[in-house]
Amino acid sequence: MNFRFQNLLGAPYRGGNALVINNTELISPVGNRVSVTDLIKSQTSTLPVQSSSNICRIAASPDGVFLLTVDENNRCLFINLRRRVVLHRISFKKSVNAVKFSPDGAYIAVATGKFVQIWRSPGFKKEYFPFELVRTFADCDDKVTSLDWSPDSNYLLAGSKDLTARLFFVKKLKTRTKPFSLLGHRDTIVGAHFGVDKKTNRVCKVYTITRDCFVFSWVFKGDEDESDKMEEEEDASEPPSPATPDRDVEGNLEVDDGRNVKKRKESDGKDIDLDEEGGGYLQRGKWVLLRKDNFMQAPAKLTACDYHRELDMVVVCFSNGVFRLYQMPDFVCIHLLSISREKITTAVFNDLGNWLIFGCAKLGQLLVWEWRSESYILKQQGHYFDVNCLAYSPDSQLLATGADDNKVKVWTVSSGFCFVTFSEHTNAVTALHFMANNHCLLSASLDGTVRAWDLFRYRNFRTNFVKLMVILFSKIPETCYLL
Repeated sequence: MNFRFQNLLGAPYRGGNALVINNTELISPVGNRVSVTDLIKSQTSTLPVQSSSNICRIAASPDGVFLLTVDENNRCLFINLRRRVVLHRISFKKSVNAVKFSPDGAYIAVATGKFVQIWRSPGFKKEYFPFELVRTFADCDDKVTSLDWSPDSNYLLAGSKDLTARLFFVKKLKTRTKPFSLLGHRDTIVGAHFGVDKKTNRVCKVYTITRDCFVFSWVFKGDEDESDKMEEEEDASEPPSPATPDRDVEGNLEVDDGRNVKKRKESDGKDIDLDEEGGGYLQRGKWVLLRKDNFMQAPAKLTACDYHRELDMVVVCFSNGVFRLYQMPDFVCIHLLSISREKITTAVFNDLGNWLIFGCAKLGQLLVWEWRSESYILKQQGHYFDVNCLAYSPDSQLLATGADDNKVKVWTVSSGFCFVTFSEHTNAVTALHFMANNHCLLSASLDGTVRAWDLFRYRNFRTNFVKLMVILFSKIPETCYLL
């Protein structure tokens, strides 16, 4: 018989960051594998690829075709999600704390230690070394904790443990310029995000969120001449088509000593003015701190956050299992809810911003919450301790598991979801058995009971207590006492 891996049950989430592609497909790391959950069809599947250790960081391309995974041994896999195969592999020298594709899909930003590396994204074809290192930024003094790209893929925002956020210009300049530094934080930066002007789709603000429950709002103050020129260009130009995204033009950028941007040439010989292209507009101007707000969750620490650029909303999660949803830039709290007993380790919006995805690594908990209707789309949780036993139903449609956390969970094999959890046992569950009619489940536990569960009404309808016999052996040969 040939056995082929089909699915992974029992642990919907075990750490790392989760993400959403195509607005309805949830991708979450589970140990050294990756699970994909279709939130519309309510089905989950596990990719038939695995890493050498637990996966700590994942990133998906904007079109949802490629997936990048990095494990605890700093080994990276480049996966084709449609074919469900590994295309390329690479190993980093230091631990990876953040990784993100650029909006145009051409580059991958990797925060390895205190360095920020820009890699060219590989394609479908086979190459000897598909990953090409484009740039390395070594301006941070401590580990880089968060990354965010500007919509035009020209700027990269990096937050670090050195209490600063830095703005990097991705393309190389003729003269070296120092990155903009956003200072004034008192704790590690958990998230740093770009905000855009909805009319021009250009970066105009930045939000930095720190571990001590503060959010800093920064605004960009450009030159007046530049702003007037931008308005004239916007009036004269036609709106871009959403179906034909702009393509990056190859070539080198040049900046003279007077900070005036010169022209550059394409491979076909055409001249392109950077002022007309608008690629370096953030290089001229300054950043000003607009306001500083406190989430008021002390002594809890902020553990995860995310920002939705179109809705201008921020979700923040804390170590006490509480999350808050804010409307920016007015800092208006829309929702406050406690969803877990442990710290929330990941939080992310879907593409439309109507769903919030939360993950708790310690409890193995994965939640999808719709904030407008205040209802759960998905709520899954694995066993807290080790699984001791399992049993298949006679028709092979159900799978029951028992663990040291005193719980019995029943899973649907086709969807991979747990639909009922029994927690009446007071000690570890050691044995499980389905009855022939497939409507009853028996479980035995170290608490001295055997319980029968009704799988129609989801209740315990019979409990048998087993008498424990203790045999004491005396020092006298061939003598024992039965209690």
